[in-house]
Amino acid sequence: MRNIVMTAIAAVLFIGASSVVYADDTMKNELGAMKDQMKADLKADQGKLAAEKEQMKADMKAKKEDMKSKMKAHRDESKAKRDAMKDQIKAKQDEVKAQGDAVKAQGQEMKAAGQDLKATGMELKDAVGALGK
Repeated sequence: MRNIVMTAIAAVLFIGASSVVYADDTMKNELGAMKDQMKADLKADQGKLAAEKEQMKADMKAKKEDMKSKMKAHRDESKAKRDAMKDQIKAKQDEVKAQGDAVKAQGQEMKAAGQDLKATGMELKDAVGALGK
């Protein structure tokens, strides 16, 4: 009986020791699998981050191009307004110049008419003077 009890105790100890070894191996395998999974997840996250970064760059570039086109349109619009304003000013200046030339011509006509009247007045004066002698 003693041999059976000793054999049973030895078997329990042996099974316990082998289960500890088995548990240790299982734990190592689980840890290895977890590390591999974490590495795979990290690589996937890095790939995802790189893709997001590229997308952000593309978005910023598109936004920058959009802003450039808006600024160019605004600049062209301002230039067109400025050119229209210059044309209006030029037309107004030409109109004022034409009016000034017309007034000048009218003044010269009046001057000529005044000289004609002066000459006529002199003739009348001479005629009156000749009558009075």
